Amino acid sequence: MIRQRALRCVALFALLLGSCGAEVAPAARGEVGVAAFAVNAGEGETLPDVANPLALKLGGLGVGAVVPPGTIGATATPPSSAERAALRERTGARTLVVGSATRIGEQLSLDARVLDLDSGLELGTPLVERASGEADLPRAIDALAASVASRILEPPPASPAPDPDKKKKKKRRVGEPREPIEIQADTLDAQTVAGGRRLTFSGQVKAVQGEISLQCDGLEAFYPTGASEPDKLIAKGGIRVKQRDRTATCDEAIFYRSEDKLVCTGKPAELTEECNRAEAERITFYLESEKVEMVRGKVLGRDCSDATGPTP
Repeated sequence: MIRQRALRCVALFALLLGSCGAEVAPAARGEVGVAAFAVNAGEGETLPDVANPLALKLGGLGVGAVVPPGTIGATATPPSSAERAALRERTGARTLVVGSATRIGEQLSLDARVLDLDSGLELGTPLVERASGEADLPRAIDALAASVASRILEPPPASPAPDPDKKKKKKRRVGEPREPIEIQADTLDAQTVAGGRRLTFSGQVKAVQGEISLQCDGLEAFYPTGASEPDKLIAKGGIRVKQRDRTATCDEAIFYRSEDKLVCTGKPAELTEECNRAEAERITFYLESEKVEMVRGKVLGRDCSDATGPTP
């Protein structure tokens, strides 16, 4: 059974490492900031520090002065506009690296995102490096640093302005990998089951894959043996699913990742799209085609009272 540390604990962990003699980048201000990495480790276990070695390595790769995790601290992903402005004012950084380190059996997964602090946009897709074990971690950190530096020095070309008359995203081609799932929660328990592992998240759970986000009270994720991404997720309690301008609320939701399908059920489940509202026994999101299907549904009419309200 493992326990996911809260982000605020990660910041404290990074500071404690510094006080115990861990080497950190000395600059208090710079062009690139590296936040303390979120850590998923077993109960009573620790993971080697990733963020500080990553910051040190980046400092020698021509990206400019690097603000270390001890100065940046732990940062929400994505940070709000106010948090971005505060970071820029405090550190001078224009780019921020955020990430997590996760133990999956003997392997370690290092996940990082490179954010532009002016716009809040992510520079390209998430970066992932795998280490076969702790002995292989320095190599994985070096590889991750090289990828981050390349992303900063040669950011992906800007996408053309979206066509307001065309909302459909480009379809994923056969064989093209799906976007990774990012899951945040207060606690995380893991258990070995037949065919793989089951991870149980609880307390302020939020899962994001691409344009779709899910908030709930509890979430079970099933990982096939050897897989670093789940193939099925089951959410329960206080569920809110959002994709573009569609929002569904329900009591239970199941995400079949191999089918790019998310099914919401409730008493009843409710769907809101812009100002239109409907109820159904079951609501199915087809993520690739962005189609929504309702079973035994009825239209409730228009209600724009929440049209400009907060989104997950």
